Amino acid sequence: MRVIALAKFTLKSYLQEKVLLVVMIFAALLMLSSYVLSPLAVGAQQKVVVDIGLAAISIFAVALIVLLGAGSFHLEKERGILRALLAKPISRVEFVLGKYAGTVAMVSIVVVLMAGVHMLVVTLSGAEVTNNMLIAVFLTLLEGAVVTALLTLFSSFTSPVLGSFFTISSVVAGHFSSDLLAFADRMGGTAPKLVAGGAYYLLPNLELLNVRSEAVHALALPAGFVGTVTLYAVAYAAVVLYLATVIFRAREVS
Repeated sequence: MRVIALAKFTLKSYLQEKVLLVVMIFAALLMLSSYVLSPLAVGAQQKVVVDIGLAAISIFAVALIVLLGAGSFHLEKERGILRALLAKPISRVEFVLGKYAGTVAMVSIVVVLMAGVHMLVVTLSGAEVTNNMLIAVFLTLLEGAVVTALLTLFSSFTSPVLGSFFTISSVVAGHFSSDLLAFADRMGGTAPKLVAGGAYYLLPNLELLNVRSEAVHALALPAGFVGTVTLYAVAYAAVVLYLATVIFRAREVS
């Protein structure tokens, strides 16, 4: 399939970027530092290691998506690669899906590698790798898929700088989206409530994909939780990707 070929091309181009190695090094150093600094928290060494490590995986995954993904479309356009690809029997929908799949594959590889380093640090700290930790890593992969879909949407009609800004803003707001409803209830007037409520439903509820607290404190997850949030993340990413293809098909590529 042409989508798979484009995904492989995108993945190969990402793996050639030096920033990928830099992010991996910084992620490894951060997680190793959590092991070194953990004795400062007497009685909670293992919890510190787990919390910092899982947070590092999520933060660096989002940073990698923004650093590499935002400029990818622009660079291909500048170098004439985009025009050459679209001149072949490749539809714009296939191009968008191929770029998306390649970016998700790249982020997934990095997350899995960082998770491997993290699990090693956890084991060295004397803690046990639990199912909740593995679930937290899986949900980070889903978060990466959602964030990549958002970046793909914004990159389809904005510059790399604006695409990065909109993506980061959506990620930050997505982790606090549940507060919007509480904020709307406290506000007077119909218009502010409608705006806050609309933002709540439009933004991705990324906090649903955050189970670090459950992993750190060994709390039980609700029955069917993983399946429900997986369905939500896949559905949200699919809708955003559809919008991205609609916008990209309407654009002129010079």
